[in-house]
Amino acid sequence: MSGRTKTQKRLPLDISGSFLANSQEQNNVFMKFLDNKTEDAYTRPWHRLERGIRLNRLRQFAKTEAERFQLDEKDQNALFTLLTKSLDKKLLNSKTTVVYDQEKQSILEIKGLVYHRSADGQVQFQFSERKTGVTLKKKRDDEATA
Repeated sequence: MSGRTKTQKRLPLDISGSFLANSQEQNNVFMKFLDNKTEDAYTRPWHRLERGIRLNRLRQFAKTEAERFQLDEKDQNALFTLLTKSLDKKLLNSKTTVVYDQEKQSILEIKGLVYHRSADGQVQFQFSERKTGVTLKKKRDDEATA
């Protein structure tokens, strides 16, 4: 042999520094860690949530709106589709557009979202056009005379 030694396999350490005896105990520690991180993920502000978590919250919002307005499943799916497309178009990235309650971990309101019920009873969803005001910089008197 050339003086090389085999790498010895060591038992993994848990957070406290003691060795884990079996994989079941290691699995439990890992699952607790993931559960804690999952709970933290939903308590972030809206603009800090990952896309998958946002989709989850949008699906939940569509479900609560369907219950609130007595929408059928077809209309609920149409609402969720509109919200998903709006998210992809980056219309729902702003925390001013989406009112998200971090404590309740749910969407309270999406500003600009409008419901219309047609004559045949079908509900149509759309975002109303917001008129953005233009702010002009006022010239000072000494700059205007120069």
